[in-house]
Amino acid sequence: MEEYINKLLNSLRIEETDSYKCPKCKDVGYIVVNSVAQKCSCNKGKSQLPSKFSKVLLKDFNLNYYPDIIIDPENSSDTYLSIAKKLVKAAKKLVRDIIEDKEDIKGLLIEGPVGSGKTHLASGIYNELSSHDIEAVFYVVPEFLDQSKEDLFAVGEGKGVFNKAKRAKVLILDDLGAHNYTQWSINQLYALINYRLNNELTTIITTNLTLEEIDSLLDQRIASRITDMCLIHSLAIDRDIRSKKRKNTRNS
Repeated sequence: MEEYINKLLNSLRIEETDSYKCPKCKDVGYIVVNSVAQKCSCNKGKSQLPSKFSKVLLKDFNLNYYPDIIIDPENSSDTYLSIAKKLVKAAKKLVRDIIEDKEDIKGLLIEGPVGSGKTHLASGIYNELSSHDIEAVFYVVPEFLDQSKEDLFAVGEGKGVFNKAKRAKVLILDDLGAHNYTQWSINQLYALINYRLNNELTTIITTNLTLEEIDSLLDQRIASRITDMCLIHSLAIDRDIRSKKRKNTRNS
C-alpha cells in the first residue's frame, strides 16, 4: 500500500529538481506516514488569505464607501471618512516601517463591524509585504485554532501551524470575533500573543469586538497585551460595504 501511495504522489510532480522549497515532501504537499498520506507541515502552514483578496493592495482600498458624516456628534467630530483615512495612513506607515526594518514597530488592532472593510485592508497589508519578500502569514482565527488543534495530534507534525504563527516576522490574525472559545483556544491565543509581544514581533489583528469585549469575552491578559503591542484603530461604516457594492452593481 505504501509503495502505491508513494507512486501516486510521485505522479503529481511535474518535474524532478534538486531544489525544493520543502525537501520533506518535495513540494507535493503530502508525505506518507505508516502507509497513510498526510498533509505536509509546509502545506498545513500556508496562509489563509481569502482568494478574492489575493491581489488587492492598499492603494485599492476604496474610501468612497465611507461617508463624510459625523458618527457621534455628541462625543466626537470624527466622520466615517476621517477615521478610515487615519487607518489607511497608519497601515501605509506600518508597511513602510517594516520594509525599512525599523525598530520598535507597533502592530495594528483594527476593530469594526462585519462588512466594514477590515479583511480587505489587512489583505492589502499582507500583499504589500509579500511583494517585498517579507515573511508574513495570514490566518483566519477560527480556522487557525482548528488547524493548530489538528497539529497536536498529527503524526510527526507537532505544533507546526502554531509555531509558524508564533515566529513569523509579521502575523495577521483576521476575524478575532465573538466565537465560542474554549479554555484551550483562549490559552492558545494568549500564548501566541504573549510570545509575539515578548519577542517584539509585529502583529495585526482584525476583530468585530471592542477592546473591552475582548477583555470580558476572552481574557483580560489578551486585551492587555494587545494594547501593549498594537495601535488601536476603528473602522466604522453606516452600512455593510457588501450591500453597497450589490446596490451599485444593480444600478450600473
